[in-house]
Amino acid sequence: MNFETSKIQLTIDGKKVSAIQGQTIYDAAAALDILIPNLCYDPRMKPTGKCEMCSVEIEGQDGAVQACNTQVASGMVIRTGSDALAEKRRGILDTYLSDHNAYCQPPCTDACPAGIDIAGYIDLIIKKDYAGSTALIKEMLPLPGVLGRVCPRPCEDPCRRKQIDGSPVAICSLKRFAADKAAESGLPTQPEPKPATGKKVAVVGAGPTGLSAAYYLALAGHKVTLFESQKKAGGMLRFGIPPYRLPNAVLDKEIDDILSLGVELKTNQEMGRDYQLDGLRNDGFDAVYLSIGAQAAKPTGIAGQDADGVMSAIKFLADVNWNEKVDVGDKVIVVGGGFTAADAVRTARRVGASEVTMNYRRTRTEMTAAAHEIHECDVEGIKLDLLTAPVSVESKDGKVVGLTSQRMELGEPDESGRRRPVPLEGSEYFTPADTILLAIGQDVDVASLNEDALGLHERWGTIEVDEQTMMTNLPGVFSGGDCVTGAATVVEGVGAGRMGAFAIDAFLAGADEATIAAAIHRHRPKFFDIGAKAASDEALNEMPVLDGGGRLVAFSKSKHGGDVDNDEAFDEVETGFSEEDALKEAGRCLMCTCQAAGVCDLQRLSIEFGAGTKTYRGKEAWK
Repeated sequence: MNFETSKIQLTIDGKKVSAIQGQTIYDAAAALDILIPNLCYDPRMKPTGKCEMCSVEIEGQDGAVQACNTQVASGMVIRTGSDALAEKRRGILDTYLSDHNAYCQPPCTDACPAGIDIAGYIDLIIKKDYAGSTALIKEMLPLPGVLGRVCPRPCEDPCRRKQIDGSPVAICSLKRFAADKAAESGLPTQPEPKPATGKKVAVVGAGPTGLSAAYYLALAGHKVTLFESQKKAGGMLRFGIPPYRLPNAVLDKEIDDILSLGVELKTNQEMGRDYQLDGLRNDGFDAVYLSIGAQAAKPTGIAGQDADGVMSAIKFLADVNWNEKVDVGDKVIVVGGGFTAADAVRTARRVGASEVTMNYRRTRTEMTAAAHEIHECDVEGIKLDLLTAPVSVESKDGKVVGLTSQRMELGEPDESGRRRPVPLEGSEYFTPADTILLAIGQDVDVASLNEDALGLHERWGTIEVDEQTMMTNLPGVFSGGDCVTGAATVVEGVGAGRMGAFAIDAFLAGADEATIAAAIHRHRPKFFDIGAKAASDEALNEMPVLDGGGRLVAFSKSKHGGDVDNDEAFDEVETGFSEEDALKEAGRCLMCTCQAAGVCDLQRLSIEFGAGTKTYRGKEAWK
């Protein structure tokens, strides 16, 4: 057949084109770079199956035809896309997805600021490879035992297991279990560092962000020195979180693991007093990472706050954690509703206060402390005085006697998305107190960094950085964590430390800003949900805890004239999963992960056509 005479003319999507007689519509369109959706080649299709995703409309014909087995004809007018075709394709995809138990990236991993492979480490727990599980966690987070205790668990809220029985997998508790078992075994859980690069990096601040940065910089082969103003490393982990939540032994063990990589720790080193930021470069450091945290209490402006008996909750917690003598009296009021406030009220009970109240200006729902922390406050007899705000501290002869507060009601949402508290006129009331602890937020002491006119740029009381590269305006100086974002969670700080390490590693390799930005960019794929299929009927395994009375031994002894054993008073409340319970809990995970994420046409087409459902249809639907 003559090639020229085999050509015919037709119209595809409004464009007049040529095609070869005998071609299918699909092949003719593909030759013209017009891509018609299809899944027929997928190996999971049955041999006789037809996906029908390639359905198209032909002018003058009723209904759609399949482009893969319909030949072109002269003068044919074809539409490859329309509302009707989109609806048809969406229905086909929904059918596929109804029997497809995979997820492009687990929503728990997406929600984790550190990006941990959660399904992966839970799978290793199921296999009883606890050291391997911990090693996988440490690829993204170097403090698994710590975070397994203090993380606010953002990963658990989107857990798809909730679609089945209302309870997420206990992801955080399983992280703790793996880390504790690995520590007991003594097996290695972190890789050997890469060969030495000859580069030196100073990390200022040995809190969670600085520790994380030091860990990943050391693994990259750089010589790291940590500068810490306190007498021990840990930052807020050390003096801001009470031992009943985070035992010092756990923190010490994981810090020692980081130092074992060759990281040098210099304590009692305060910037501006013992060294200068610009002097670090003269000392041979090729880069600096600032991770000084947010440890200064916010000013309150409450009248009378200078009275004896008023102090910041941060200072109170630090004093207790450093074993300083603290006398709070019998009645304590803590103003605030975040994690620091929750820690402060529970700690006040443990050092002898019998009546402890948390004053918060919104409702329980809006508290920034995690729900499980507020529950523990309930267990320990803390009174929640909600929808109230402090007006003035009342004192006598300079000593606190109580707090005058005002009732609030919730108005329209503010910039945080929470409803703004509005004062109710004439609603003032008085509450007696021996001590008032203020937990209304923390600031960054940025001013001290600029005492020598270094010119470090600030923004709203934090260090200003290029968000794409984490670089400050000073050459070779990077920053991340609370001192950039404001006070945030430990896991967010750890994630910032790892990204900072990656940015500095790229910088030390001579990368330009675009390459540095690419090195720390975290790809977040688009998501669609495809329902939930359970492999286990197991209900949520609750974390074992000390009973309410057993937690408050300090209060009980002090009331009866006994000596308080601080270690006993601050025994860890959550006692940890048994192996049996951990394995049952791990088995609840849906393992909603996919090895083809990012290269899967089912994913791509489902996103394109809006397919997928969050409806759980029951186990019978999966048989």
